[in-house]
Amino acid sequence: MGVIFDTNILIAIVRAGDQSGILKYLNPVNSRVYISIVSEGEIKSLAVQNKWGSNRISALERLLNQITVVDVTNVALNTYSEIDSYSQLRNPNFNKYPFATPRNMGKNDLWIASLAAFLGLELVTADSDFDHLHEVFCDVKRIDKEEFLPFFNKN
Repeated sequence: MGVIFDTNILIAIVRAGDQSGILKYLNPVNSRVYISIVSEGEIKSLAVQNKWGSNRISALERLLNQITVVDVTNVALNTYSEIDSYSQLRNPNFNKYPFATPRNMGKNDLWIASLAAFLGLELVTADSDFDHLHEVFCDVKRIDKEEFLPFFNKN
């Protein structure tokens, strides 16, 4: 099984002093790593907005050259609609939900989750936005941000 990184994971990798160490930690079995094209757009927008310097931009480009970027295509549209309607407690394929109120997901997160589900990838993230999808649409591995600290102290 491959892994797909959420945008917050990409940010952590780019900011880490020990990028190879954090990549090994996040992907210990050295599975193929994917990101959604929407994550590439998000992180490049953040780089512009936050005026990243040339070192950080270079680190981002090196990272993007090591991973597979998956475009959003019509093929994942059905998965997108299944996940969105499930998150809103309105998917007719489900009679019971493990949550009582809708889980409002950002549109970019919906695309990332759709690709993870459609391609059978483990979704690696540092936030709880995908928790309700775990073992329903895809495997979600949530990393506590404190787990990243050893990789930042090597600067």
